[in-house]
Amino acid sequence: MAPISKTRWWATLGAAIIFCILLVGVIRQQAWVNGFDHLIIGWIRHPLPPMLTQAIVTITHSGDPQPVTAITLVLVLVLVITRHAKGALFLGWNVLIWAGIGNSFIKHLVQRPRPTIDRLVSASSYSFPSGHSITAMLLWGSLIVMIAWQSHEHRRWALSLTIIFSCWIVIIGLSRIYVGVHYPSDVAAGWSLGFVLLTVTQWLLFRKEAPSS
Repeated sequence: MAPISKTRWWATLGAAIIFCILLVGVIRQQAWVNGFDHLIIGWIRHPLPPMLTQAIVTITHSGDPQPVTAITLVLVLVLVITRHAKGALFLGWNVLIWAGIGNSFIKHLVQRPRPTIDRLVSASSYSFPSGHSITAMLLWGSLIVMIAWQSHEHRRWALSLTIIFSCWIVIIGLSRIYVGVHYPSDVAAGWSLGFVLLTVTQWLLFRKEAPSS
């Protein structure tokens, strides 16, 4: 497997900085965070036709813990059966440990209440960061990373799947804002932290397989 590129490390550093800025801003309840949130909410929470709204609700439910856990376990099983043990560990650790336990720890540390605007779905626990956003980044991001391992052999389908999974990560996060259970800063923090953890896990598991660039 190719080493993590310098561009990826710079992107990871940028994501870490974004997460830290959002974390401090939320904890200190800084005015710019509220301004950012209200601006994005104003762009996204416009009334949509009932059918489209229901589609968004269905999309957001696809990121719930139950379907995500089921998808992850099936994929882990497939990877084990096909003798990709490290890939199985990579995916399982990212989704079941980082996205599950790690996200819950930060939520209870920050304890940010959820938005008080009308919600289209029910949600419990705290708001920061968005669990669906960090999970989407870690689940579909893990698949993007694993697809990249084979990209030199199947470039077209690898590129197509990468685009699809990347769009799905974005859509899942935006859906959480639309249904009214997260602030945009929650979603941005979830994406950012998920990207950092994705890189960290990849480095920890595969750093000995190829020389660093």
